[in-house]
Amino acid sequence: MGALSKSECWEWLFLFNMGLNHIKLSRILQERERVSINKKKVIIITGCDSGLGFSLAQYAADSGFTVIAAFLNLDSKGAKEIKRLYGGYIIQIQLDVTDIKSIQSALQSMEHYFNKNPDYSLHAFVNNAGVMVFGEFEWQTPRLIQHQINVNLLGTFRVTNAFCPLIRQHKAALSSWSDGLRVEMAKYGVQVTTIIPGSFVGESNIMGTQIQNVQEMHDNFTKEQHKFYSDYFKRYNIYLSYITPPKDVHKLQDKSLYECFDGALLDNPPHPVYKNEPWRYKIYHFFFKYSPVFLRDYLIEKFMQMPKYKEDNRPENNKELSCICSI
Repeated sequence: MGALSKSECWEWLFLFNMGLNHIKLSRILQERERVSINKKKVIIITGCDSGLGFSLAQYAADSGFTVIAAFLNLDSKGAKEIKRLYGGYIIQIQLDVTDIKSIQSALQSMEHYFNKNPDYSLHAFVNNAGVMVFGEFEWQTPRLIQHQINVNLLGTFRVTNAFCPLIRQHKAALSSWSDGLRVEMAKYGVQVTTIIPGSFVGESNIMGTQIQNVQEMHDNFTKEQHKFYSDYFKRYNIYLSYITPPKDVHKLQDKSLYECFDGALLDNPPHPVYKNEPWRYKIYHFFFKYSPVFLRDYLIEKFMQMPKYKEDNRPENNKELSCICSI
């Protein structure tokens, strides 16, 4: 990587200042009217067993909304803790986003709830359920890959598809994944908002199965992969072992996260995207977007700070290798 020329340095300084001005302008534009909060406005949140969902369910209830919290397991620590703290004040339902029957059952429960409480309306539906597997792509088994797609992508599709009629009937603000969905639903009076909550892996159970995932990857390596990755695979997972899931579920202590959540729920109209990230992340993401490829790759490595593969271990015939992907 060569040194930047004087003209390139000025160009980077210009882009950096533009980025800061964009951030300032965004803050000014974020000041909007707020809708009122009351118990007749209902928020449904998926993935409340731990982490973000567990915290947002409590925050929304404390703010004055009626909250319906969906749990993968009603016997999970998160479900039991919310029941202990809130009793029936937070309504609990079971929902497995990978299971069509579970989704339909949850939908029927919601339809029954609103039929029984006709003066209540669905204010927001928060798609939050998700899983995470740390590991390089080659290490991950077909089952691990399929599970992530099944929960994080297809699960969101399934739940939103099933709940669309309910969402349309109540004209809710929807936290979801797609700009396309925002355009599609706008003609029905439904507002789609995306929240990027930031990183809090150490305070969530999203890595609760990482040890089992690592074992599965290791057990499915070929002899060549065991030889190629041995030391790197060990160092990589020792590094990750320090990011351990919490022993007890607890509410996240992040003021800016809840400010983002408030904005998505209360701004009239809401912004398409709300981000909760420190200044370091803002600067990194700005440069990720506008930097040349060689600098972007360097910044990504610095941002991730993962253990490096020792090139001395690389087989001689793999010293020079290109991978070409066509899109």
